[in-house]
This record gives sequence, C-alpha cells and structure tokens, in this order.
Amino acid sequence: MHCRAVNESDIEAILDLFGCAEHAATGRRETTRADVRDLLASPGLDVASRTMVVESKEGRLSGFVALHPAPQAGQLRAHLILAPADGATDTARALLHVLDEWVLRDAPHPNIPVTMFQLPNCPAHDLMAAEGWSIVHSYTRLRVDLDTSEFPEPAQPPLGVQLRVAADDQDRRAVHSVLEDALAGHWNHQRRTFAEFDRDQRQRGSYEAALWWLAEVDGVCAGAVIARDPSERAWIAWLGVLDAYRGRGIGKQLLRTVFRLLRDRGHHSVGVDVDTHNSAGALSVYRAAGMSERGTADQWRKIYAHQPF
Repeated sequence: MHCRAVNESDIEAILDLFGCAEHAATGRRETTRADVRDLLASPGLDVASRTMVVESKEGRLSGFVALHPAPQAGQLRAHLILAPADGATDTARALLHVLDEWVLRDAPHPNIPVTMFQLPNCPAHDLMAAEGWSIVHSYTRLRVDLDTSEFPEPAQPPLGVQLRVAADDQDRRAVHSVLEDALAGHWNHQRRTFAEFDRDQRQRGSYEAALWWLAEVDGVCAGAVIARDPSERAWIAWLGVLDAYRGRGIGKQLLRTVFRLLRDRGHHSVGVDVDTHNSAGALSVYRAAGMSERGTADQWRKIYAHQPF
C-alpha cells in the first residue's frame, strides 16, 4: 500500500471515502465537501505531517487518518476513515500504527486521552478494541430540511424573552459565559477562557459573527446559540440555556431564529451533533425545533500512558 500526506487535490477523494463508509453503515452519505475542508482546517492540524491517506495504484483512497489538538485542553483528536472493502483491517492496522507514533511525539504529557468518532460496526471496530481503544460515549446527528419546514415568527417572544444578535465584543463575551455555565458538568466539557474560545471559533473557516445570538429574560442573558455558515450545509455549533430558564421554549426559539437566517442565506439544511445521553434533554429541544435524527456515532478513547519523545 502507498501512504502519503494529504494535499489540496485530495478533497474530492476524501469526500468519496467518507461517503462510501457512511453509505455502507447507514445507507446514505452525510459528509459534505465543506465538512472535509473544515476537518483539514482544524485548529492545530499540520496537514503535511499529521495526515495520511492510503492510495491504490489506480489512485483510489482506501484509508485516511489525521491527528490534531482536541477542543478540550490537553487532549488530542484523531480521525480514521476506511473504505468498506477487503483489506480494510490491514489498512486500519497500518494507520493506527502511524497514529500511535504521532501521539507519542505530540502528547504534551503522559496519560493523554485521544478520542475519535466512528460509526457503529465500523471496519476497525474489533482491531481498535484489541489495541486499547474503548467506546466511552455516543452522539446523535440531527438535521432539518429548510426547504420543507416552516419556521414562522412567534406572535410574541415566549414568556417575555428577547432574542438578539450578539452585536459586539461584550455580547460575544456574554454568549461565551452563558454557554460555559449552561454546559458545566456535561460530558467531556472543559471550561475555557473567552480568549481561548473566541480564538478557536475564529480559526474555523465557517466563522460568522452574525450567527451568534443571545436570549435575554428581563435583561438577563439566559440562552445563546452559535451557528456556522459553510457553503454546503449550515451547522449548529453551540446551544445552551441556563438551568433557571429551561422549559420556556428559549432553545427552540433560538434555533428557529438561526434556521430562518440560514435559509435566507440560501442554505437548504442545518445539522448538529448532540450528546446522546445529555441530561438536560437537548435531543427533545432539537426535535421540537423541527430537526430529525439521522444516526449515531460512537466516541472512542485511548489513553497513551507512554512518555512523549
């Protein structure tokens, strides 16, 4: 097998690789070209040294792996995609070996957790389990079709709630504060300073300040949403409502507000990945806003106990 780093001309081939893996597992393709570009633009990803594809003599890709810093401080995030074909286990073994070497070089400290997402029953399932990876959580993907769904303006804000765009730096700091407090204690969430959070959002190619929105109740910031605006499919990046204000329809109205904005920008659908076991009932909020489930993905984790080089 021929292994090499990813280059710009690989985007279509990587997209097809994702699509083949998804179609084999779920019967449909989910990943878009914009998703691939966003992955390759992940903050901290060195495409030249921390990506690899396996390529046949005919130029077709049978595997892809990448490693970069995770959004959670002190963790690493890996990606592994395999074509559903004979030889997938051998390809997985080779790429997981490469991943191990990268982690040992990049780990900022011993016992670092590395996470990756895989569809259920992925080709590498048994091999990953044998090599120290384990499933620790799951996430559900939802999507709404903006062409067939109606999102009428509410006759009046629910229970006196005022929704408005985060117009300046002070508002964006308020968005960050609400999200941090609303998500405190949730699975794998680690608090970040505003500077860290804002830098991470701005490094993404689909960053759009006009899609940061606040919900206020009696002048108090009670909820917030951040959407992203890539070219092919819009995305809900963050949604949070403070405990004291849940159950009032704030989350649903924030979502429907950005759905209307994104439809006006020419988008046909909006997606989101949600913690399947979220204790705050997030799945029901997204369903109430008009989104429907598309499938689940498992989060795998491996703890690398070795000292870094």
